[in-house]
Amino acid sequence: MLFRSLAAGGLALLMSQSAVFAHGESIRGGGAGSINSVGAAIAEDFSIGLRWDGRRYDTFSRQEMVNFRQQGEDVHAHEEENAYFVNLGIPISEDLDMAVSVQYNQFKGFLDNGDGQATTCFAATPTNPNCVSETDDSKGWGDTLLMMRYRFYNDGENQIAGLLGVIAPTGKITNKTDKNRGTGQDEILGTHNQPGSGAFTVQVGVAYSGHITDKFGVDADMIYRANGPGANDFRSGNSAQVDLAISYKHHSKIFPVLELNGIFFKQDNEDDAPKANSGGDVVYLSPGVNIDIGKSNGV
Repeated sequence: MLFRSLAAGGLALLMSQSAVFAHGESIRGGGAGSINSVGAAIAEDFSIGLRWDGRRYDTFSRQEMVNFRQQGEDVHAHEEENAYFVNLGIPISEDLDMAVSVQYNQFKGFLDNGDGQATTCFAATPTNPNCVSETDDSKGWGDTLLMMRYRFYNDGENQIAGLLGVIAPTGKITNKTDKNRGTGQDEILGTHNQPGSGAFTVQVGVAYSGHITDKFGVDADMIYRANGPGANDFRSGNSAQVDLAISYKHHSKIFPVLELNGIFFKQDNEDDAPKANSGGDVVYLSPGVNIDIGKSNGV
């Protein structure tokens, strides 16, 4: 997938990125004083958290999509992503807990120069901008994360935990393009533009929680994800995630959080071949505010 740039949206503000990267970062978050960082503090009570991620993109024009097509580049893009999460924290023992994250995804404003409809049109009129396929949105339930966290070090000030999780393919993978919808000649959107992936993903990592001072807390993680084959012979590239979060007065009811986040993608594969214009590195800053609602719930 090829994008021109990523603008401010939701909780994330882009600092820098490579020219190309895969959309749809895996389900993230879980730290006591963080947005994306997992952290090593073990849940003491059952908890419920709500979260919204929003991203806005500056995409290519139709003429630029035609130019890419003439260069042999299969390019698709969308203008907007919204992901809504319900996160459950489940304590199991003093040093072990489990997180469950369920998400609902919406991607809006698609352009595609390489789907079946665009390919047929370009074969007849190779320079026609109207051949670029357009779809308003793709929405539905996404995949579900189950993650175990085991704290193997705790000296009262510093905590370190191991992470092991699986992302199960519970999401929708059958959304279709707008063109010819309902006629029997419509086309299922590419797996990369579906709310779900159709694939099992395994993730392993390590997390840390501690303090800089009495007022400043730290959550950090390093996580590697290995993706299995998904729908329509598509497999998302494996990825590595690194997060560092600093929170101020994180024992308060309302407290600010500032994070530095990085995610590094390998290339996607389709039909057992690496997919051009996929993979790459994204590094961005995530400012946010955590709000505790009662003892075990938060936003």
